[in-house]
Amino acid sequence: MSQIVLQLDLGDDYDAARRYRRANPQVTLGDFLRVYPATFPEHKAPAPEHLKLPVSSFQFQPVRLPQRKDASRSVDGNHALRNELDALWEQEQSGEIVAEATVATTPSTDASIHYPEAITDNEAVRIAYREEMDAVADFLRNGLSVLVVCDKILTEFIYEFVCGRAGKRVVLESAPDETQKTGQGSRLEQALQGGTANPLAGLPVLIHNLKPGEVLVLRSLDLLDTPQMIELLYQRTNKGEKPQFLAFLDPSLEAKKVLTDRFAVHVSIMGLPRYASPDGVRAAEHTVSRLLTREEHARFARYDAEGLYKNVSGLNAIQFRNAMQYVGSKVAVGSEATKIYRVIRQFKISSSDEIEIPDTTFEDIGGYEQVKQQLRRIIALVAGPIEGISEKQRADLIPRGFIFHGPPGTGKTLFAKAIANEMNATIQMISGPEIMDKYVGQSENNLRRIFATARRNAPAVVFFDEFDSIASQRSTYSDGGARANNAVVAQFLTEMDGFRQEQAVLVIGTTNRIDIIDEALLRPSRLRPIEISLPDHTGRRRVAEIHAQNFGVDKLLKDLCRHASAFLAEWEQSGKAEAQRQVPAAFLEALFAAHAPYRRRYEMEEQHGGFLREVQKFFVFLRDCEHESGVQPQQQSSVVLEEMKQRLIQLGKRYGLNLTADELPDTDAPQAEGWMMPMRSDLRDLFGVLLQERRKKHGGLTPEAFFAAVMDLIAEYTINFNNDEIRAIFQEASLEHHLEGQLITPRYLGQKIGLIRKRRDEREAVHLSGQRGRR
Repeated sequence: MSQIVLQLDLGDDYDAARRYRRANPQVTLGDFLRVYPATFPEHKAPAPEHLKLPVSSFQFQPVRLPQRKDASRSVDGNHALRNELDALWEQEQSGEIVAEATVATTPSTDASIHYPEAITDNEAVRIAYREEMDAVADFLRNGLSVLVVCDKILTEFIYEFVCGRAGKRVVLESAPDETQKTGQGSRLEQALQGGTANPLAGLPVLIHNLKPGEVLVLRSLDLLDTPQMIELLYQRTNKGEKPQFLAFLDPSLEAKKVLTDRFAVHVSIMGLPRYASPDGVRAAEHTVSRLLTREEHARFARYDAEGLYKNVSGLNAIQFRNAMQYVGSKVAVGSEATKIYRVIRQFKISSSDEIEIPDTTFEDIGGYEQVKQQLRRIIALVAGPIEGISEKQRADLIPRGFIFHGPPGTGKTLFAKAIANEMNATIQMISGPEIMDKYVGQSENNLRRIFATARRNAPAVVFFDEFDSIASQRSTYSDGGARANNAVVAQFLTEMDGFRQEQAVLVIGTTNRIDIIDEALLRPSRLRPIEISLPDHTGRRRVAEIHAQNFGVDKLLKDLCRHASAFLAEWEQSGKAEAQRQVPAAFLEALFAAHAPYRRRYEMEEQHGGFLREVQKFFVFLRDCEHESGVQPQQQSSVVLEEMKQRLIQLGKRYGLNLTADELPDTDAPQAEGWMMPMRSDLRDLFGVLLQERRKKHGGLTPEAFFAAVMDLIAEYTINFNNDEIRAIFQEASLEHHLEGQLITPRYLGQKIGLIRKRRDEREAVHLSGQRGRR
């Protein structure tokens, strides 16, 4: 017999009232309402004759009603409710309140949805999963045992509803039988022995005494995953009947197949369904629309149910309500949807330490225009409907993910972050070797956990670095390593094929060995291979621009050009020949005022140059003394002079001065500035270049044109450089600028390019010679 649906508002006492109702199923509705007064919706109050029925005859449907003085009616047998009973009876007869709701397949528009003032967690669960819970109730009504796979937080809100709807009495696995109730002495003895007894200790008695019409609810099936408990579930009651169970299992936990096979039906409740059908309404509505309050709906300047659903489809109903409460505390009324989605992503990332919100865009990646165009097409498919393409065709066109392959340092990780950002998605950064575990089955479990997290935080991108470590070709060998690798690849295929279409989860792997990836993963409908090779000239130039801007080198170059151009005429007038011209003192003061560290660097170089001149002069003085004195080598004075000369030679080598040369360098010559005072030498070159450009073009180089010319030179001289090596040029330059006051000039950047090329050549030489790792 179907229960009577009773809508009521118990306020903050709902949980206590529910426990009281479960503990006292035979108490009448009137007595129950005297203990826990309730408020009923208009025309929904129970009839006086209903007050004499036991509470087990009713199915409580909690609602949240606005607080009005005339809305609260205490039901204590007052026959004034007769008119409301008639209205309730008419509604039941017309099908507005029925035992089993009919869900239509055609969604209705959300414009007519009434957004309530508040929604409880219980209401949210029943709105979102009404169809699934009705199916579970139907199975229970027909005597079948059911296993529900859902998030643990949903369990308490499901079992009572479905059992009541099926007309079954709930028996909890931890509820003690009357014969097992212990007195104060027994509880004291348990405490002295180290704590309370096992909550499942009374399970054998509960199963043995289970009566027809009762369902034993197992709220944590994983706790029964032992040989003794499994055997217990296959036993019969004292009347020889097969007991009926309703069990729950969190998807992040595992249970043996022999345990799950005990249940005739398995029902999965994951994420949010796209549509939900309210009671008495034949057209389905967007689930997220029915789970919004009036205030939360007002947060959207332009509400889009489909867009909101794509950002929360991986959350369950309670998590969604928590997310919207968080949005309400962070977002003002009338905000743009993109801002709200960003806050939702922040909420999702705060509930897990495994995901992050990327801020990389395709504009942050230089070159690779064809690759970007291909990725943008896929993102457009994932984002939503496309004119001329049906939903089925769109779903078939979307690959499960990509495999970026190519040389190291080409920006494969940046592409993964940019994709996640373009999709407004979270991203999990997974290192392939982290998945592998020495224990049997743990690697597959790690993979399941990763994909479960992604589905909860959809839209999501799962990024696997060193993808070949977990997805190499399956082997026919029977050794343990091959079996483990085969199992991980098989689990990976299962997870990808099990994606729900409405949950946008994209898999991205990176590898330098595309040749060893298992062929099953490279099918076009699964992971699409995309080559990320070394950048071409255009790509290198764009990469150089991006990194110059990120490290502030662009501003330094433009500022240097601006200052030098202002003093170019004074530089030209300082001497007829370029070697005779001096860097204007006014220019130096202006440069030092803009960048104080340059002054310390310049003064240090002047001291360094003066020190070298004095060392050379003193060496010449000692050499002249030795020749003019005419002393013999065996004399003591000659020994002293020779020792002083050797020490000066070593000191000169330390500072770049070769005192053993046949002809000593002229430290006062202009060309000596290149190694004695590199900053002054670089400034001379800069003035010379700017002067030549002014003579070629009227007006000379603007700071922007000067910066563009430097980027062209870097692109020209960085052939075969990858993204990381180009980045290192500006990273090291910026570091030396801030810490040591290094002047950033074209010649200095050219020296950095040569230094990085030398390091790479040395690494390659060591690798090819086979000396790597040897002492």
